[in-house]
Amino acid sequence: MEARTAGRLLYENGIEIDHAFTSVLKRASFSTNMALNTANQHWVPVTKTWRLNERHYGALQGYNKDTAYEELGIDQELVMQMRRSYDTKPPRMSDDHPFWHGNDRRYKKLSKDQLEASRAESLKDCAQRIMPFFNSVIIPSLQSGNKCLVVSHANTIRTLIKHIDNISNEDIKGMSIPTGIPLLYRLDKNFHPVDPKYELEFRYMVEPKGYTWGTSRKHGFHGVYLGDLDRLQEIQRKRDVTNRDWQRIILRNIAVGLAVENGQKQQQAANAVFETRQLWWQIHTKMQNPEYSNMLLLSRMRDQLEALMYSRKQRFLTMAGYESIIDKIHLDTEGCVIEPFLPLDCAEDRKERHRIWHEMLADELEEECLIK
Repeated sequence: MEARTAGRLLYENGIEIDHAFTSVLKRASFSTNMALNTANQHWVPVTKTWRLNERHYGALQGYNKDTAYEELGIDQELVMQMRRSYDTKPPRMSDDHPFWHGNDRRYKKLSKDQLEASRAESLKDCAQRIMPFFNSVIIPSLQSGNKCLVVSHANTIRTLIKHIDNISNEDIKGMSIPTGIPLLYRLDKNFHPVDPKYELEFRYMVEPKGYTWGTSRKHGFHGVYLGDLDRLQEIQRKRDVTNRDWQRIILRNIAVGLAVENGQKQQQAANAVFETRQLWWQIHTKMQNPEYSNMLLLSRMRDQLEALMYSRKQRFLTMAGYESIIDKIHLDTEGCVIEPFLPLDCAEDRKERHRIWHEMLADELEEECLIK
């Protein structure tokens, strides 16, 4: 259904495709065919490669993401970190795993090293697998004048966006990829993304009913989603809920770890009593890591503990009291959803983009004069 919707959006917006690329996984192949058929472009040549496959989750493959930590006996925070961080690998898949792909003939041309590397992948590993294909096959197709369509999987698309937009390792972790909604990029002669509002050829190639992030031209997101805002915002809300759940786990693990440091067994952590300043220091130290520095619940908890120490002079806090604060700040932030999507015709966004665009041109002219 989503693939047909994507094809319909391509058709309605007059997007013509010359060359399509997808993975060798069934769902991606089916989606490519359905989207092209619905767009009335069934004849477009399709190149399939294992390099565009979804990220391989190793021993976690086939498990429910919400219960894998219990079934495999892995710390819940670590499982979340494996899923969201850029360079943390999951446990490797063994030969006796029911989803081991070493005997699948789709992968018979892989070298021994490539097959070993595919036993478990981080997002960084995905990039090392995907980018050689992008640079050696997709870029030459674009150079020859083709309009290319890539139908792939969330982590594959995330990797391509990271490369095209030069997004940092930390920022890319927070990006959720909507399914079934075409994402358009137009690249300049150096294969850098152009601003969709001020590059007129791109602006009028499609009707301006897509949505994008209001960012600078050189840094951040420059794609345009074709589709309705409500669906994009719903995807954003779901991502935000997932992030808050992860932060709850982190906060609880901080307290459990502190209880163990203080000589209590992990099973007895529910009855632990902490010094408020120790909890504050543990959270503060955790937030020095860039991966945790912008987490809303951690920031709110640190503020709450500061208020307890300095306003109420509360020196000690029980685990039950600490968890009640977690519940409170979680509920208080339910409505704090980051809403980055902006209509392309938004007046304020257009004005800000106009300012940034001219600043960028001025910087480039100044740089060019200095070089000369």
